[in-house]
Amino acid sequence: MSAPFQRIQQNKSVSLPGNFTPEQRYWRGFKNPILVKENNAINHIHFNPQSPHDFAVTSSTRVQIFSAKTRQVVRTIARFTDTVYSGEFRSDGKLVVAGDATGLIQVFDANSRSILVKLQPTQHPTHVTKFHPSSLTTLLSASDDKVARLWDITSPNPIASFDDHTDYIRTGCFIPSSNLIATGSYDSVVRLYDSRAPPAEGPISQHDQGAPVESIVALNPTTLVSAGGPTVKVWDLTAGKTIKTLSNFQKTVTTLSDGGPHGLLAGSLDGHVKVFDYSSGKWDVKFGWKYGGGVLNTGISPDQKHLVTGLTSGLLSIRTRKTEPRVAQGVKKERTSASARLMKGIDYHGELEHRVVEDNNKTKKKLPLWERYLRQFRWADALDSVLCNDPETQNRITILEEIRKRGKIRVSLAGRDEASLEPLFKYLIRYTRDNRTLPVAADFLACAIEMYGPLIEKSGVLESRVNELRTVVLTEINVAQNAQRIEGMLELLADS
Repeated sequence: MSAPFQRIQQNKSVSLPGNFTPEQRYWRGFKNPILVKENNAINHIHFNPQSPHDFAVTSSTRVQIFSAKTRQVVRTIARFTDTVYSGEFRSDGKLVVAGDATGLIQVFDANSRSILVKLQPTQHPTHVTKFHPSSLTTLLSASDDKVARLWDITSPNPIASFDDHTDYIRTGCFIPSSNLIATGSYDSVVRLYDSRAPPAEGPISQHDQGAPVESIVALNPTTLVSAGGPTVKVWDLTAGKTIKTLSNFQKTVTTLSDGGPHGLLAGSLDGHVKVFDYSSGKWDVKFGWKYGGGVLNTGISPDQKHLVTGLTSGLLSIRTRKTEPRVAQGVKKERTSASARLMKGIDYHGELEHRVVEDNNKTKKKLPLWERYLRQFRWADALDSVLCNDPETQNRITILEEIRKRGKIRVSLAGRDEASLEPLFKYLIRYTRDNRTLPVAADFLACAIEMYGPLIEKSGVLESRVNELRTVVLTEINVAQNAQRIEGMLELLADS
C-alpha cells in the first residue's frame, strides 16, 4: 500500500526586523493626549510622590492640582498677587509650597488649601522652592537676589544662606542620600554645597555649564545633569568632571526630568522633548515628541503612567500610557460563588451516561488548483494559476520555490508567448525588490531572458518590462554602493 501524498507546505518569508524597539514601543504607549489651555506660560509641573500621583501645574497666579485618575482640575490654589513659580508637593503629599514674583514663599495644605507658613526672605522673584526628599521640615529656596536659602519651615529665619552666585538662580535640587545641595545660576555655573558646612566656606565644587543654567536634576548620589543653552551636561560628582555632553537640540534646553529606568527626559524651546537612555552609559536618544511651541516644563509620574508637558504658549499636554490588564491574557479567571451556582454542571460532559461513538471521518479539504496541478506534474499550468488567479503573495512564492526545488524552471517556462510572459515578468520584477524573494526571482528571470531573447527584441511590451528590470537592478546597485560608503564613513568615525 502506497504512502499518502504529503501536502506542500506554504513558504513563509523570513520576518523583517521590527520597526520599533521595546523602548520605542513603551514610549509610544503614551497616547490620547488631553490639551488644556492656560492664560500664561506653564512655569512648573510636579507630581505628588504619593499614590495616586496627582500633579500640580503652576501658571500665571495660581497652582492647579490635577487628578491622576480623571486628568481634571480638582483643586486650585490662587492666593497670590503676582506670577507663581515652582509649585511642588512634599514627599508625604500633604503640603504644597510655591514662591511668587514678589519673593513671597507660601506653604499650603494640599487638601484644604489653607496657608500654613509664609516666608518673605526677599523682594525679588523666587523661582525655586523644593522640599527635602526625606526631611519633612527642610525647604530649599532660590531667588533672583542671587541667594539660595535653606529653611526649617518651623522657623521664620533660614538655616543657611548661600550667596556665592553672581546672577539669578533659576534651578536647584537636593542630592539624594546625602547632605548636598546643587544650584544652577545664570552665571553659567553649577555649584555644590554641603548643608552641614558653614555657608562662609562656599561651595565644595563648581562646574561650568558654558551657558545660563536652566535646569538641573540629580539621577543618583554621584550623577548630576544640568541644562544650559542648547546642551545638556552629565557630571560625575565624585570625580568632579563631565561624563557626557549632549548636543541634540537647536535651542535652549529648559527642563530636565528623571524618567526612572526608562531614561532622562529633556525639553527645549525648539519644541522637542527627547528621551535619553542612561542605563548603558551611551546616552543615546531612544524616543522623542515634537510640540507646536517651545517646551518650558515636562514631567512623568512616579508610576510611569502620565507624561505632562507645558509650553510657552500656555498649552498643557497630558499623555497617559495604557497600563497592563488586571488579569493576564490566557489565564482563566476564577469564578465567584454566585457565578459558580449559576454555572453549576457546566463541567459535566456526560461521563456517567451512554457513551456515544461519533464518526470522525471528515470531508477532506479541497486542494487549491495550483497544488492539484503540481500533483499532476503540470508545471506550466501550476505557475499560471497562481500568477493570474491567486491573490495570495505567499502562494506565488511557494510555487516558485517548489518548481525551482524540483528543477522544472525551464519546463514551466516552455512554450509561452507574449501574453503569458508579460504577467510573469511583472511579478518577478516586483519580487527582485525584496531580498527575501530575490534569489528565486533571479533564477526565473535568467531562464526566461535566455529562452525568449529573440521574442523580447520583437515585443514592445516585453522590452519595456526588461527595461524596468534594468532600472530596478541599477537602483539596487546604487543603494548598495551608498550603503558601503556610509559604512566606511562610520568605521572612520569609530576609529577616530
